Amino acid sequence: MRRALPFSCATACLALTIAGCGAGEGSGPAGAKATPSAPSAPSATSAHGSTVRAAVAATSRTSARMTQKHRLDGSASQGTIDITGSGDFDFAKDRGSITVALGGTATFQEVFADGKVYIRGGATGVEERDWYISDRDRSPARHLLRAPANDPEYTLRQAGMAEDFVRAGEEELGGAPVVRYRGALPHEALTLRMEKETKDKLEEMRQGLGGRIPVDVDVWVDARGRAVQTRLAFDVAGVKSVNTVTFTELGKAVKVDVPQGEVIEAPAPTEAG
Repeated sequence: MRRALPFSCATACLALTIAGCGAGEGSGPAGAKATPSAPSAPSATSAHGSTVRAAVAATSRTSARMTQKHRLDGSASQGTIDITGSGDFDFAKDRGSITVALGGTATFQEVFADGKVYIRGGATGVEERDWYISDRDRSPARHLLRAPANDPEYTLRQAGMAEDFVRAGEEELGGAPVVRYRGALPHEALTLRMEKETKDKLEEMRQGLGGRIPVDVDVWVDARGRAVQTRLAFDVAGVKSVNTVTFTELGKAVKVDVPQGEVIEAPAPTEAG
């Protein structure tokens, strides 16, 4: 689905900035194994899109253990940074808690509950800090393919907005058979809840790339019709941003401890960093 695109030094610089590589922040599927049974001539159909959207909706109605890996690769000089997270999330009740590590330099705790997101943390090894609280739905996206507050529900929603899905093949994920579908992320999904400054830079990039920013979306669907992994991938001018979220133990009971006592009402670092 990816095609060759013209780019310039200006496009590369924009890509670095938007991806977040220049700010010192952090491919491939998490454990999926391809089998030889991939279709010989996949084609996009509305049926595939309906299958993926139904699978995303099914996961959005349940709970799961989630793991996330966001890899940022700016260039040989910038290096590669991994942002990893894991925790439990009840998507049906919009509640969850995750721990996020930023390239081995900082760690954050995040709690989602009652329309709020609570965040605390900082440099690795530093004593725990105060909890910050902000409105979850008002936290803006500031970087390409990186969810506000590393919110897995945001990424799941983006994946469900993708278009032109093809059936990419049968695979195995976590020891169970799955079907992988691949689509393309439309601009309105790419810029979902994005702050104006970053959105303007993306628009400039889109014009430089001939009207479309190429972002591949992969969704792995299990035998019960649930999305068990998503991957959003951008690769332009040597800049790569890949965000993979895996869902296991679907339907598990999730207990969320909402921070009590004093919290600071402030625009917290909405990406935990």
